[in-house]
Amino acid sequence: RWRRWFERVALQRIVISGCSGGGKSTLIDELSSRGFHTLAEAGRIIIRGGLEAGGEALPWIDPSLFAERLATLAVGQFDSAAELEDIVFFDRCAIEPLVYSQMQGIKLPDKVRQQAIGCRYDDPIFLVPPWEEIFVSDTERRHGFREAVAEYDALSQAFAEFGYKVCTIPKMAIENRIEYILREVGI
Repeated sequence: RWRRWFERVALQRIVISGCSGGGKSTLIDELSSRGFHTLAEAGRIIIRGGLEAGGEALPWIDPSLFAERLATLAVGQFDSAAELEDIVFFDRCAIEPLVYSQMQGIKLPDKVRQQAIGCRYDDPIFLVPPWEEIFVSDTERRHGFREAVAEYDALSQAFAEFGYKVCTIPKMAIENRIEYILREVGI
């Protein structure tokens, strides 16, 4: 009994990743509304800031600068979670910039790359699968569904190579998806 209680109050960094437009942010928002600690997607934060400020760190303007800032922010989010003694749900993680860089043929600075590799999240990693019926492009997500599927495939492979247990979140109503995640985490 005490061990289960201790495991619940110890920091757990849980990642929800996967296909762009697959419902990750909706899941994160719902988890936040239920009182869980959550961290927003670093890529969206950078893109919003770049659009507002007319910046260069946008994937369609300077993919290298975007990748470096993405890695730096994701590592910062990982580090900031250390102050918490609970479950923290991440909308994507520090492995994502490594995958993005590889897909774009970009070389991240060694120090940034090593920092991203050093971020170890808790199992399982949750992946939302490609779901064309809910996929939408917008001002921040300018790529199409085919690119999103390629990204999903690369992420699935990368998480396996990094030794993570991966759970694919079934395509179902948000309430059922949340219950699936919480059950897998042991809540």
